Amino acid sequence: MSFRNLFRKEWRSIFPLFAAYSALVVLLYLILLFKRSGMDNDVMFILAVFLPFLFISVIAIGIGYYQLHTEWRTNSIYLLLSLPVRGWKVLTAKLAAVIALLLLQLVWIGASFALILLRVHWDEFSGNGELSLTTLLNVAFNSFWMYVLVVLFLLAVLQFAYLSGQLVAKFKWLVVMGAFVGALWLVMRISPPLSGLLSWTPEILYGGKDTDVMYLHSGPFILLLLLTIGLIALNGYIFEKEVEV
Repeated sequence: MSFRNLFRKEWRSIFPLFAAYSALVVLLYLILLFKRSGMDNDVMFILAVFLPFLFISVIAIGIGYYQLHTEWRTNSIYLLLSLPVRGWKVLTAKLAAVIALLLLQLVWIGASFALILLRVHWDEFSGNGELSLTTLLNVAFNSFWMYVLVVLFLLAVLQFAYLSGQLVAKFKWLVVMGAFVGALWLVMRISPPLSGLLSWTPEILYGGKDTDVMYLHSGPFILLLLLTIGLIALNGYIFEKEVEV
């Protein structure tokens, strides 16, 4: 079974959940469209933008855990490891399927929001014309890739925590929780000094000329990407050493 087949397997197993969520998002936007009169703009923003993005990230992270849990519960993990495919490829295929569907879901949410609500409430969301389209696109694009990077990192940490739990015979849940919290704590501790070593990297322009422009140091994001790649490699090593066929 190649990486592509593994990816398709994971895609088919989790696609229905994302499809159902897409339908719920459209239903939410239709309800907000007909109930928009008298609704505060901040409340509208929370319901239409913040909550859909928050819930889909929680769903994606939950699926990341459920994928591994199902493989172990059904013992199908032994079948996967009997195939001529490295362990890191198995885990990466799971991550890739979740992230690919997450990207499609984010595009769907953005398109649904623009077609159903934004065209009606453009003045409210753009500050009565004070924000230009260029500024909104800049904020949306930078928020998009930062969001995806954080979710990918959390998925890698979750895989690490789950695999750590499989290294012990008892108290698996305690080990999983400890590994998850410990990994996050360690990353927060080492990020500031390591990010300082990347002070030479270019800054990220967040905003536009018609807003308060923020220049974000790209070092922490580069470091987060490198840590994510390192975690994926470590997870592959643990995966191969833990599971013996």
